[in-house]
Amino acid sequence: MRIPSRPLVGLAAVFIATAVVVTGPPAAPAAADTTCTQDWRPAPVAAYLKPDGSPTDPSVPLPAAPSAAHRAFHVFCAGHYVNTVWLGPSVTTHEAVRVAVQLAARAGYPSVAPRVNPARGLTGLASWFWAEPDPSPVRMVAGNGPALDVELRVQTVRWKFGDGTSGSVSGLGTPFPAPSPVAHVFERKGTYTIEAQVVIAGRYWFEELNASLPNGSNTVTLRHDVAEVRSLLHEG
Repeated sequence: MRIPSRPLVGLAAVFIATAVVVTGPPAAPAAADTTCTQDWRPAPVAAYLKPDGSPTDPSVPLPAAPSAAHRAFHVFCAGHYVNTVWLGPSVTTHEAVRVAVQLAARAGYPSVAPRVNPARGLTGLASWFWAEPDPSPVRMVAGNGPALDVELRVQTVRWKFGDGTSGSVSGLGTPFPAPSPVAHVFERKGTYTIEAQVVIAGRYWFEELNASLPNGSNTVTLRHDVAEVRSLLHEG
């Protein structure tokens, strides 16, 4: 899809000049690596939590336990909810690797905050998107759980724009005022739910093992209102 250039003439140009507003705080500079200590909390119900650590409604259950002896735990790090996983009574090498893969598979931390400019889009004109990631990589050192260290980092973001267009765009984008390569043109007015699928890469350390983990992901959303240029001009 062709993305129209920014310059406009007449009233539309005036509207764009006044509508360029960043949603949320400005992007922070890149942060150094973060280290936190794992906090394993017994889960009263074997179900995932929301990113803020509260229960989902309806409940989202874990897959079946590997055995009757496994118990569900919510894993936090520095107050951030990471994931909910099954843990067996004996942490063998096989069990440690399985737990590390679980932690990364749908890790909710680290994640990103999606942003857009302009705050209110216009049909036929590009909306620019970018993601402000949590400081990463995050080294999650063993705490009150298994003697397992895990490092997770934001690798990229896959964007879906909620208007039925096929495919997706990948990348963190570029914060405003620079043009972002993550851009989309909406052809109809409305309110769109933008999905940012955060791809998480990781490693784990257990005894003498040190290896990469399969990528995991979490998804965050952003509401984006789009108005029609012609109706705004008529209202003016």
